[in-house]
Amino acid sequence: MENPFFSVRFRGYDRSQVDRAVARIRKATDAGSPPHPDSLTNLGFQLTLRGYDTGEVDEYFTEVARSLRGG
Repeated sequence: MENPFFSVRFRGYDRSQVDRAVARIRKATDAGSPPHPDSLTNLGFQLTLRGYDTGEVDEYFTEVARSLRGG
């Protein structure tokens, strides 16, 4: 799994929440027990000023879930 890059927008997802979620997924996957793909939808990130682009983040987690499903 690649290290993602997300653009910062005036209003977007809380960067620390997204970074922690990416780190947890990477750690679980590296340990051989990746998360269930359905757990990667609606993660409930808070919106904040100077946050990550919501579309980019949503797309990233959709792609991770798709790869975990084998597609």
